[in-house]
Amino acid sequence: MKSLLRSGAVIGAMLLSIPALALDGLEELSVTEKVNIAAPAEQVWKRVIGFDGTDAWIPGITKNELVSGEANQPGAVRKLYVDEASVTEELASIDQEKMTLQYRITKENVDLLPVTHYSSTISVVANGANDSEVTWSGNFYRGFPESNPPEYLTDEAAVKGVTGLYQAGLNHLKEEMEAK
Repeated sequence: MKSLLRSGAVIGAMLLSIPALALDGLEELSVTEKVNIAAPAEQVWKRVIGFDGTDAWIPGITKNELVSGEANQPGAVRKLYVDEASVTEELASIDQEKMTLQYRITKENVDLLPVTHYSSTISVVANGANDSEVTWSGNFYRGFPESNPPEYLTDEAAVKGVTGLYQAGLNHLKEEMEAK
């Protein structure tokens, strides 16, 4: 009888883990975009790090609201709006010397960006006195973590959405910095 109960418990545990096993097959996705900017790295960095000013260099962002913390300090939380819709992000870390910051989305909105579990890094590297390279990379999962996602929440849609965001932001940043 004990053996039967143990077998039942093992089978029960296996059945409970089936949904988790299905999610294990979900692929983590990533995007990396880079742009060279004809401007000193320190000036570009000052523009990039404004955790409360992203709306000024990423097209489409209509409002950037600092919700808590200090703008360029780890733990700062902001809400980025596109009209009335928003996502909430937290600054995970910032290294002023290496000109690198990391943040993550803490409250997703798959209608704005079709991803879940999103984290990102932006870094600025000097390529000379008046030349910089900005790299924006992110890791995430598609916006629908189960089988058979709707078309707008597939892996392809997630990669396309993040790629479009990064390219638009970096291109606008380049235009803005090189116009000065």
